[in-house]
Amino acid sequence: MSDQLPLVGRERELRTALRALAVDGAVLLSGPPGVGKTRLAAEALAAVPHPVVRCYATVATSRIPLGAIASLVPIDLPVSRGSILPSSSVRAAAEHLSRGGRRVLSVDDAHLLDEASLLVLQHLVRHRLTRVICTARSGWGMEGLTVVGVDALDQERAGALLATALGGPADASTRNLVWVNSQGNPLYLKELVAAGRHSGALTETVRGWHWSGPLELSGRLAELVDLTLGRLAEPQRRALELLAYGEPLESRLLPVPQDLVDMGFVRVGDDGRARVAHPLYSARLRATCPTLRARAHRRALADRLESEGADRPDDAVRVATWRLDSGTAESPDVLARAAEHALSAQDWELAERLSRAAMARGATLRVGLVLGLVLMYQRQCAQAEEVLAETMAAGGDVLTVIQVGCTRAYNLFFGLGDEDAAVAVLDLVTARELPAESEHAVLFFALTFALEAAPLGIARLGGELLIAEGGWAATAGRQVLAFADQFAGRYTEAIARVEDNHEAVLATAGRFPSLMSAANGVRNESTLRCGDLVGAERQGAQTLAEVIEEDRWPVTQVPPRVLLSQSARLRGRAASAVRITAEGVPDPAALPMMWDVLLLAEFAAGAALQGQSDRAFRALARAEAGLRPAWRITQFAVGTARSWVLASAGRVNEAMQTALDNAALARAHGAYSEEIGSLHDAARFGADTSPRLLELAKSRKDPLTTAYASHAQARALRDPAGLEEVAAAFTACGAALYAAEALAEASRLSRLHDRPRDADRLERQAAALAESFDGATTPGLVVTSTLAALTPRQLEIARLAVAGLTNVEIAERLAIAKRTVDNHLHTTYAAVGVTGRGGLRALFGQGA
Repeated sequence: MSDQLPLVGRERELRTALRALAVDGAVLLSGPPGVGKTRLAAEALAAVPHPVVRCYATVATSRIPLGAIASLVPIDLPVSRGSILPSSSVRAAAEHLSRGGRRVLSVDDAHLLDEASLLVLQHLVRHRLTRVICTARSGWGMEGLTVVGVDALDQERAGALLATALGGPADASTRNLVWVNSQGNPLYLKELVAAGRHSGALTETVRGWHWSGPLELSGRLAELVDLTLGRLAEPQRRALELLAYGEPLESRLLPVPQDLVDMGFVRVGDDGRARVAHPLYSARLRATCPTLRARAHRRALADRLESEGADRPDDAVRVATWRLDSGTAESPDVLARAAEHALSAQDWELAERLSRAAMARGATLRVGLVLGLVLMYQRQCAQAEEVLAETMAAGGDVLTVIQVGCTRAYNLFFGLGDEDAAVAVLDLVTARELPAESEHAVLFFALTFALEAAPLGIARLGGELLIAEGGWAATAGRQVLAFADQFAGRYTEAIARVEDNHEAVLATAGRFPSLMSAANGVRNESTLRCGDLVGAERQGAQTLAEVIEEDRWPVTQVPPRVLLSQSARLRGRAASAVRITAEGVPDPAALPMMWDVLLLAEFAAGAALQGQSDRAFRALARAEAGLRPAWRITQFAVGTARSWVLASAGRVNEAMQTALDNAALARAHGAYSEEIGSLHDAARFGADTSPRLLELAKSRKDPLTTAYASHAQARALRDPAGLEEVAAAFTACGAALYAAEALAEASRLSRLHDRPRDADRLERQAAALAESFDGATTPGLVVTSTLAALTPRQLEIARLAVAGLTNVEIAERLAIAKRTVDNHLHTTYAAVGVTGRGGLRALFGQGA
């Protein structure tokens, strides 16, 4: 990365500064250290058509009369007693600086000007002898200077600066880490990147730039923070250290030191709790604090909180953590309760640490549940099963056994894919006499398995039984039916159920938080499949941002990533889809959970859409290897991806048959949502699936399903006008990829019907839509005027040739003679005006 920071996200400030310089003649760029004031001034000066005279104020020159401008003024200017510059000398220096016509005086760090230089600058500005641009820290100013505030970048602009500095995109977790620790300060951002690359923590991967491991301050970044912290006296530093180990702290534990607030080292939030003003200050204070003093700080914090009364919900976590870190933790019960609180707060690392410490001191039961949950969502499902089985065997009160048993069954089903073992655990739980609500909770868990593994009619029946019980059971039952509606392709009904059930779900969120996330998932997925891409993207982006910001389990990122990738594919944004999913793909060494298989399938579909056939096949192989028989709905998602991976390799007929087979399996299961998607894919590959799609659309009436059926029908009827109409319907939904395919097919048919003007118009419309795509390529998009003259067999062989198969391999794939392939390719080259496969690849939009 260059030493010069790129100017990103400062367009407004630059325009304001240039306008002020031109109109008022004097401008001050004011802001905190490191926000890029000097860089912005340089950019402004580069745009000014006048000579520039530069001076730099420093701590050293601030003690010398005229120190900052000594090289720019006569050396024999008289100075009065006490280093005061007489008015005659001020005028002489100012006139000398303004001599030579129109030019600009640039003063960097004007807040460090010595008094004599400051008098000269005031004279220049007051009498408008020359244009002036200054940079200075916040709080400094001078009459006559138009102030342009230069603040830290917001999160979006900081992300753009990070990508520019790295020369490529960073993944979401890395963007969040850099944002949190730089707080939008460009200088800190630059040095974070430099430190990360130097240490090897920040590396470029196929998913983009990724930061692995903890943040360690070193090199120039540590020097910058140390320089700032060097302003602290020893008592101030110790007080700030105490805050760094305990933040945020309420005033009863640490009265806010006003001098630290005034110096900008402490900020007090709206909640009245004090925090160190910048996370890098906290990190550096902890890194340089001696071990014994660090333990003393933590012990003192724990003592203070216990003496004041640990009444807040998170107080147990704070006391236990401080005791553990100070070496004074003894009570396993305190650690166990703290582990539960940490889990509720979704602080997974702390929950694991506290639960392991509690178990080492003899605690079991509920702390085993905490550890089992943490291990499960860290994709360590086999270890989770060991912990949960041991905890369940230890027995305990009814509620704990139920919670442990249900969690264990959940891990067995969704983590390890062992349906029989999961059901056996639930049978073991229900073997004893249970309160009614507990029985309902176990039934709800069993129904979540049924939704995935059994025909949907079974789940519907169970949901109706729960509704009949009333109370919480009815809330859970309505959620089961919402899932069933979604999987059945009845998206409007699913959304309506979620909305009707919202207040009841909110009322039970404290005891059953998973119901809320499940409801949100149904709503978001159904919104997308209805054709409201904007609404689905808004909800998905918000959910993903919250998950990343709160540093939740990586697997919880999967649903919003899949949703956003699916929407990106519908819009033809293949590269975006690949980026979204690639960031969340688990390490190859990890045993994939059910959600990981879904993500891998979506990643494969995105790579196929982008034309990255090899990458798509590798991702598909991982998804298929991780698939378990119990995960039936997931199996259909993998089947959908498989058809597109085959198509990306030019095997369109195989892709069509795979889509038809997948649709039949989904129909047998009752998963009509997956059937609808696969039938539409098969139609795009050339099959006539319109009768069944029209039947399904008639009973659903949502915009996207209706458009799918109309698309299949218009293709089957070879109706250009119908295809143009359906393109408008797809465009209204935001599904630009399908709209472009419909227009491309309408253009091809119009040309075959000898309507060249219509064909050209439709082709231009398809091309206009495709301009927003980022690498999307499908069989339906490459039906250009040049390729329209090819026969279906020539087009099939051409696609296989573009995919990289040799003539012998094509002949084997199609069960025809190699000479037949040779002849078809020869006539194809002649028909489309190319001399070989390189030209053919260019026609198919895959480069030479």
